[in-house]
Amino acid sequence: MNSHNCIADDVILGQNVKLSKFINLYGCTVGDGTKIGAFVEIQKNAGVGKNCKISSHTFLCEGVSIEDNVFIGHGVMFINDRYPRATTGDGALQTEADWKVERTVIRKGASIGSGVTILSNVEIGANAIVGAGSVVTRDVPANTIVAGNPARIMRTIDAAVTANTSNEPIPFLDLVTPHIELEQELVAAFRKSLRAAAFVGGSVVEDFEQAFAAFCETDHAIGVSSGTDALRFALTACGIRPGDVVLTVPNTFIATTEAISQAGAFPEFIDINEHTYNMSVAMLEQYLHEQCSRDNAGRLISLRSGRPVTAIVPVHLYGQMADMDSILKLAGQFGLTVIEDACQAHGAAYFSKKHDRWMKAGSMGQAAAFSFYPGKNLGACGEAGAVTTNDPTVAATVKMLRDHGQVKKYYHDAEGYNGRLDSIQAAFLHTKLPHLAQWNQKRHERATDYNRLLQSNDTIVLPYEPSWSRAAYHLYVIRTRNREQMIEHLKAAGIGTGIHYPIPLHLQKAYEAMGYGVGAFPIAERVSREILSLPMFPQLRETQQQRVVQQIMKFSTTIASPQPEQDERSLEATAPNA
Repeated sequence: MNSHNCIADDVILGQNVKLSKFINLYGCTVGDGTKIGAFVEIQKNAGVGKNCKISSHTFLCEGVSIEDNVFIGHGVMFINDRYPRATTGDGALQTEADWKVERTVIRKGASIGSGVTILSNVEIGANAIVGAGSVVTRDVPANTIVAGNPARIMRTIDAAVTANTSNEPIPFLDLVTPHIELEQELVAAFRKSLRAAAFVGGSVVEDFEQAFAAFCETDHAIGVSSGTDALRFALTACGIRPGDVVLTVPNTFIATTEAISQAGAFPEFIDINEHTYNMSVAMLEQYLHEQCSRDNAGRLISLRSGRPVTAIVPVHLYGQMADMDSILKLAGQFGLTVIEDACQAHGAAYFSKKHDRWMKAGSMGQAAAFSFYPGKNLGACGEAGAVTTNDPTVAATVKMLRDHGQVKKYYHDAEGYNGRLDSIQAAFLHTKLPHLAQWNQKRHERATDYNRLLQSNDTIVLPYEPSWSRAAYHLYVIRTRNREQMIEHLKAAGIGTGIHYPIPLHLQKAYEAMGYGVGAFPIAERVSREILSLPMFPQLRETQQQRVVQQIMKFSTTIASPQPEQDERSLEATAPNA
């Protein structure tokens, strides 16, 4: 103790601690190199780590634990009792025996602005920043900026600014960060549904449907329970009948063909373009001319199965639209319905020469299916999907099918399904939708950076984006002849990857009865052995992406295999659309 400070004998001070005047410390610990400003009080059982700065007029009450390298601004107040009272129930002044101390923890590297009040039982995460004047009522995640009363998450911080992240694992997909960023809004949306007891249908679903239709530039969007149901309902609503043949591609998720089968139809496959990985227009034209005939009624019949061919389902794989003008032209010549599988293409666009403008995924076919599986560009917090269309009859039919065939309650025009979009998921999706364009832009920027950083690597094939395409980059997919070794190398470096998809559908056990066999679709088969999906998400940081590229380059220097060969005939993708 001296004439300016009151420091009890039980205080433990580290080396090189700097103390200003008029401070009061008792029963606490202060780590090496920490600076304590004027008029600071630190109570017993409180601890301050190394190399911290505690600014003037701050009060650290019992139970507060501050880790190393923390900044505390001026006049910060900590509270350690959830229900502080002056007196007991009988009117006597409370003593320590009446208080219930709840601990508060400030993790390493955090910064607390001046005038902040921090309630009890709160943890401020590592490197987090709390804005001046905030009132912190709940935990603050690491690497986030919060502000306000109550404090809300404003944005996340690039961890590279605050820490050495050279050994930080890089996920294939980060679903945590966007939900942390939108936590307050998502919780508010949930509470609104909870308090209204609006769980199925209603205005919450209708509001999202209108907003998503506007985003896709269509007249209608109908929320359903999944992307699979979306495609199944769209097929049925567009008049696809049991026994019909629907053409699609073998390089897609099985939900595409499941929906076709569940609608009572039969899938037949068209090989893909080797550059875009979408349906090959040349192979589609060849199929229609050489593998089909007309029956006496003029119907287009598959020579393979003897069944009528009635529809095409182009898949906008990896977030890039198929060559829709060319596909629609062929469909018109042969009397076929086109239904888009846009489950990976939220916000993707295509320049239509026919219409002389950019058109959104989901707006070009008679109908389209979207999935809102959590990992999609626009993902729910569970299962959800939607059908988009400009056809009011199709929209009305999908609405009926999703709700047990009802046109109104207990009036059933047909047997339908329990395929509704629940209102809580609709609320979550509506909360996220305003961010989708920006998220897609960030994905495109990351893809551009990958292209620039990897263009000199002659052992891999980079994604191809035609001039008529604005891809949404749901996935960033390269090709390499040494895929399994590259996966293991990246895994050892803490980098996640994926394969989309390792076995084409015509070679899956589920479809062996179709009798296609190896060699039926050589491009899809070759590509499936070489494709590798790299980390791709809006919050992918520049430092993370550079590490991915560095590890790919490092691996490539040890491998002599050249770039995978490509079929020059598939260069149709580089030509302007018809």
